[in-house]
Amino acid sequence: MPVACALLALVGCVEPTNSGGPSGRDDAAARAMDYLKAALRYESNPAVRVQAVEALQDSDDPGALPWIRSAILDDHPGVRFAACLAVGRNRDAGGGAGVDQCLADPDPSVRLAAIYARHRLGRTDRTGDLAGALLTHTDPAVRRNAALILGLLGEPAGIRVLAKAMKDSDLGVRRHALEAMAKLGNAEAKQELVFLANSGVGADELFAVSALADTCDPHLADAYGYKLENAEHVETRLAAARALGLLGNATGFQSALSALRSPKATSTDPADPAPAQELRIQQLAAGALGAMRQPRALGDLRRVMDGSVDPRVQVSAAKAIVNITGPPPSVDAPFAQSQRR
Repeated sequence: MPVACALLALVGCVEPTNSGGPSGRDDAAARAMDYLKAALRYESNPAVRVQAVEALQDSDDPGALPWIRSAILDDHPGVRFAACLAVGRNRDAGGGAGVDQCLADPDPSVRLAAIYARHRLGRTDRTGDLAGALLTHTDPAVRRNAALILGLLGEPAGIRVLAKAMKDSDLGVRRHALEAMAKLGNAEAKQELVFLANSGVGADELFAVSALADTCDPHLADAYGYKLENAEHVETRLAAARALGLLGNATGFQSALSALRSPKATSTDPADPAPAQELRIQQLAAGALGAMRQPRALGDLRRVMDGSVDPRVQVSAAKAIVNITGPPPSVDAPFAQSQRR
């Protein structure tokens, strides 16, 4: 099946509607949820399924919870990892049995995600394993995920062990630990991220602004505004637009809308080909528009969701629509993921 038809074939084709009014808004919300549910069944790329879990997790829709639980049964560890985190972040007691099964998962990162979910559900007997994994596991990917999870726990006591991870030999572990400490309110970590955001290096800037955005610190609004206006790289400008959006500021709306409509690669780096840049730009633009929660973006997001040639972009647009509209007025019965394979 051609990629362009992948999610469209799963949800079916409908005539586009004017998404600005109440009926169009409800239709866009319901249609977006259809896309996210279809994405959970997209077998060709587990990254699409991970995106769908993360989008459903943030939808504030109780009807999404059974769909998230179903992803615990996925055959890819990345999807199971995301599903356990989502169960934990939503404190979904209905997912507890599946999470308990994941404590014996063959993948160590999935086991850590299950520990996180159990902690959020009030069972803290295994939480100490997270620190051990961060400091001693031989696989840097597992150490990175342990740092991520410690940041999600929201426990300031985790800062001490995360600080030890700043001496890790793996840059990814150090970055995840820094981001987690900032999320937990550590002033020194935030300051280091501000330094990186002003470094002028594209990848460092994008990482730092994105990490700072998730702290939702209003004291950083001026810094985001400066980056929105002056950053060399469009990705950094879009990350700044999202950061402002999370603070209730839609200053970057037109920049994000233009990037969504017409993503344009700017780098000639052979290691970062134009299609990859354009995918990243369009996803960042959708994320920024979703953070701003401006209904006037719904028409463009709907067109991208229905017309993109890449299911990753379709899911990003669907997530933005759900962020803007809130839960749809009604939700279909959950798909039985256990019957998917």
